[in-house]
Amino acid sequence: MNLPIIRGFNHTSEIGRDVFSPSIFLEGCNLRCPFCMNSRLVTGKANSQIDIAEVKDFVSQNKSEWLMIGGGEPTCIPLDSLIELLKEIKSWGCKVGISTNGVNHDVLINIINYLNYVALDFKSPSPDCYDEISMVPNSYRNMLMSRSFLELTKKFSKDFDYEIRTTLYPPFINQESLREIGKFINRKDKWFLQQFRHNKNMMDENCKNIQPYSDEQINKLLSIAKEYCDNVFLRYV
Repeated sequence: MNLPIIRGFNHTSEIGRDVFSPSIFLEGCNLRCPFCMNSRLVTGKANSQIDIAEVKDFVSQNKSEWLMIGGGEPTCIPLDSLIELLKEIKSWGCKVGISTNGVNHDVLINIINYLNYVALDFKSPSPDCYDEISMVPNSYRNMLMSRSFLELTKKFSKDFDYEIRTTLYPPFINQESLREIGKFINRKDKWFLQQFRHNKNMMDENCKNIQPYSDEQINKLLSIAKEYCDNVFLRYV
C-alpha cells in the first residue's frame, strides 16, 4: 500500500464538543504559524514512525467509532497516498475526520466523500497575516473557499459535520479581529475558541514571551463570539 508515514498516534483527542477519539498525525504543512506546537511535524523533523497495524488494532480492540487525522497539515500529503489512507481507515468501519487549515481547497474537495468531520482553523481575518505565515499563494482566499464548501457539504450530507477553530493568539486575535471572523460564522456553526498555550516545540520560540489572554479577557472574547454564533465553546482554558 502507498500509505503516508504516520508520525504520531494519540489514543484520545477532541472532536466536536463532547466526542473524543484516537488521532494520527502526518508530517508537512503549508503554513508556518509561530504558535504551532507541532513544529517537528511541520518541518519534517519528527523521527517517530507508527505502523498502521498498531492503529488498526487499537481501533478494533476499543471499538472506536472515530479516527481523526491531524498534522502538520494532512492535505499536504500526496493526494493518492492520502486517499489510500482514508480508504484503509474507512474499511475498518469507523468514521474519519481531519484537522485542516483549509488552504489546500482542491485537496479537500477531492477527499470530502471519505470524511465525516472536518475541523477548520480560522487563524485570522487578515489576508496579510496569512501571506506572512503561508508557503503558498492565495491562502486566505482558499481557506474561505474551504469554509463555504464545508457549509455546503453539511447541507447535503446527513453524515457530515464540521467545526471552526480559532486560537486566541494575541498578535492574530483581538476583539476587533474576532468580530471580523464572526462575519464569516453562521449562527448554527460550532465555533471553538482555543487558548494560546506555551510549548517547548512551538515554531517560534519568541512566542514564549507573549502572554496568553487572562480568564477575564477570554470571557470578553467569548461574549463577542456569541454575538455571531449560538454554539461557541472554549478549549484548553
